[in-house]
Amino acid sequence: MSSTKISDRGLNLDGTMQLKMLSFVINRIQEAVLICDADGRICLVNLASCEELGYSEDDLLQMSVSEILTSLDVAQWEAYWQLLQQQQIITRETHIRTSVAANIPVAIQANYFVESGHQYCVLLMRNLSAHLDMLEKLREQELQYRQLVKNSPDIFIRYDQDCRRIFLSDDYERVFGISAASALGKKPTEVWGRPTMPPAEYEAKLREVIRAGTAQEIELDWTQGEQYVCQSLHAVPERNVKGEITGVLTITRDISHMRRVERELRKREKYQSALIENFPFVVWLKDLDSKLLAANSAYAEFAGVASKEALEGKTDFDFFPVEDAKAYVEGDKQVLQSGQPYLAVVPITKLNGEKAWIEAYKSPMEVDGNVVGTVGFFRDVTDIKQNEDKLLQRERELQSLINNTPDTIIRYDLNARRLYANTPKLKRIGIDTEKLIGTSPSEYPGGEAYVKYEEKIKGVISSATPDFLELHGKAENGNAWFIHVRIVPEFGDNGQVVGVLAVERDITELMEYRERIHYLAYYDALTGLPNRTLFSDRVNQVLADASWHEQRFGLMMLDLDRFKEVNDTLGHQAGDELLVAVAQRLNASVRSYDTIARLSGDEFAILLPELRNPDDLATIARKINDEIAKPFHIHKKELFISTSIGIAIYPDDGEDRATLFKSADVAMYHAKNYGRNNYQFYSRELGSKASEYIMLGASIRQALKNAEFELFYQPQVDLMSGSIVGAEALLRWRNPQLGVVMPDRFIKVAEESGLIVEIGEWVLREACNALVSLNNNRGEQSPLSMAVNLSSRQFLYNDLLASVKQILAETGCKPEWLKLEITESLLLEDSQEIINTLSAFKEMGITISIDDFCTGYSAMSYLGQFPISQVKIDRSFVRDIAAKQDKLELITAIIRIAHALRLELVAEGVESKQQANLLKIQGCTIAQGYFFGKPMRLRHLELILADGQNLMQ
Repeated sequence: MSSTKISDRGLNLDGTMQLKMLSFVINRIQEAVLICDADGRICLVNLASCEELGYSEDDLLQMSVSEILTSLDVAQWEAYWQLLQQQQIITRETHIRTSVAANIPVAIQANYFVESGHQYCVLLMRNLSAHLDMLEKLREQELQYRQLVKNSPDIFIRYDQDCRRIFLSDDYERVFGISAASALGKKPTEVWGRPTMPPAEYEAKLREVIRAGTAQEIELDWTQGEQYVCQSLHAVPERNVKGEITGVLTITRDISHMRRVERELRKREKYQSALIENFPFVVWLKDLDSKLLAANSAYAEFAGVASKEALEGKTDFDFFPVEDAKAYVEGDKQVLQSGQPYLAVVPITKLNGEKAWIEAYKSPMEVDGNVVGTVGFFRDVTDIKQNEDKLLQRERELQSLINNTPDTIIRYDLNARRLYANTPKLKRIGIDTEKLIGTSPSEYPGGEAYVKYEEKIKGVISSATPDFLELHGKAENGNAWFIHVRIVPEFGDNGQVVGVLAVERDITELMEYRERIHYLAYYDALTGLPNRTLFSDRVNQVLADASWHEQRFGLMMLDLDRFKEVNDTLGHQAGDELLVAVAQRLNASVRSYDTIARLSGDEFAILLPELRNPDDLATIARKINDEIAKPFHIHKKELFISTSIGIAIYPDDGEDRATLFKSADVAMYHAKNYGRNNYQFYSRELGSKASEYIMLGASIRQALKNAEFELFYQPQVDLMSGSIVGAEALLRWRNPQLGVVMPDRFIKVAEESGLIVEIGEWVLREACNALVSLNNNRGEQSPLSMAVNLSSRQFLYNDLLASVKQILAETGCKPEWLKLEITESLLLEDSQEIINTLSAFKEMGITISIDDFCTGYSAMSYLGQFPISQVKIDRSFVRDIAAKQDKLELITAIIRIAHALRLELVAEGVESKQQANLLKIQGCTIAQGYFFGKPMRLRHLELILADGQNLMQ
């Protein structure tokens, strides 16, 4: 086509040049281009259109678009044209009809434009046949690929460059235990399944494939139920057409069976190796040339090498002397030639030159019916070879033992006649044993005891069971002797008794020990007085006699006053001498038929039967007090002690031994409390006090179990701001029978019984829990502190430091919130252990406070020696400061001392605003008392804190 034609009804162009340029450009376009008007009539075509459709240019200019496009008829063109006017550009895929009625798939882009008042459409048509053919081929290839993947026994997984899964085979979930939906798009470190390998390690291996561009072999294993699973992954880099790595493809193959077989083989090898290794002999396997195939560690040790692995492939010539090696190899050849096992005991020379004997065994080794070498073992039988000498030596030793044993061994025949004696002379009889051989005990030495001895022998013969007896008599020097005889039957090969063996042991010394033990069982070893056991027995005897004859008797309990000071200052030896001297004076102070006993330590008891007048007991008690009060001279020192005596009378104060002991004991403690160095008779009033003490002790134990204890809290107030800065935890006991029991009534009982330790731990734990609760609700405010009283018994009978640490850890209480109050009496203990404990508390941040300051044994040195941070002024000093000037001056002095020592002050017992103001003026910063609030429950304290009022107003 030489030029582009435009019909009269077509396009009006401005100039010939523009037409030529347009024709040139359109004809160079490879795709078909048509220009049509609003009625769909073709106005302009290019060469590609003619070639694509098979029409000439003239033919096409006589046609409409609906004749070419299969998807448009005339009616549809109108709708299409309206849409084109709206959108300006429309793109769609359709088919065009060629001159030979063939339909060609095309992509059409329609562009709307207006020229010189006329509306036109440019249709740019691109043939899609080649593109669709290529897509079809790709779909076929993808189908083939999917069929390959689907039917492959392997699992395919593709990862992108960030190690995210972008493709998974169908069996992925079955093998790895996670669904494909949850795994796709996720990295191993985000979603992982059953493998034991950490996902981060696996992901690192994938990144190494991407980084290095080389394949890797990876194994993942795990246990599924009781089944071992192992998957082998071949990881290769994936590349695009440019050769750039775009990800990783892993091909997973199940090798579980192979690995299980390998593991089973290794296990069997280990079993076989363990069998050989733990065989108690030297074991080896050799080939036909006597080269070692395997051996155990015992062989390595015997050959003098470091390990059994060093033996493999070697011969005996590599380890042993030439002559020995020749003998060993020759033995191997003999076994191979004869086909028979070989066993012999032969002498050898060890590597250290020591001579020994071994029992060697060799045998042909067959595998699948063919002899492939020899197997053998040997064991050291040097000990067995030496056994005969040892047995002979032991016989000589046994004979020497029999001859030199201190026991006398005599053998008797069935007629009870002596056959053998191991000693040349019977010491107790003083006669040679040769003269005794052939005689029976009744014949010599004879007598009633030896007749009984012979009867025992005959009894053992008839019963075939062992027996014993004891003989006693006097030796020629007049000393008594005691013999214990054990008689046992001797049996022959047929199990019948063929004789009797008698072993006679001298137990004279043992009998003396028995007498001594008997004495010690009933008498005090130090003073020689009856002990508690004998004294109780005698009390029971007197009780029975007094009950029968309706008589009275007295019982005294004595305890030495300040005896501990003697032990502590002069030592226990001096204390023992004092006890002996006291026992002597007691003996001199009572009647000859009275019984004095030492019960324990410095505690004595006196039994006084045949009592005619109770005043006699008072006379004796005064005499004892006077005698004991006289000076004792011990270790060249003059000592003065006293005694407290408690007296009980039968039947007035008890009708049985236990009650009398208890009554006398109660009276003795009353004498101590009364001022010591006196005596006291038991009375019902004393008994009731003791009963109350015992009752309180039992009730306290029950109170701990029944949760009868309760903590109250008394606020501690900053006198400057009037705000609560802390509280003191105060213990209360609500007993169902006794009501509210105040601490001054039961604390002493708890301390003496040791229950104070458990109570103290409970108080501290409850206080810490309350303190944590209070401070958790305070927000930005300063934390409150809590004062808790400690008993000295908690220091002495408990690991207090460990207990406090444990409670703080359990409750979450901070140490700096806690104040532990101690009494001045604890400081008098002057114990390094107490100082260490208090110092440890201070290092933890716990405040140590002295309670009731200046009411006890106060000394300024204690305040410097102990880690004290706070003192509490006792209420007795505060009570009258508003009315008495001297009390105010005393308070002022105490405050100044505390300030000088840089100690924090807390005043107790503040009951009026006037007292509070006076304390504030004098420099006291913290106070507590009824003016600010009585001891209250925790919930009441929480309400006051929430109110936040100034308690000084």
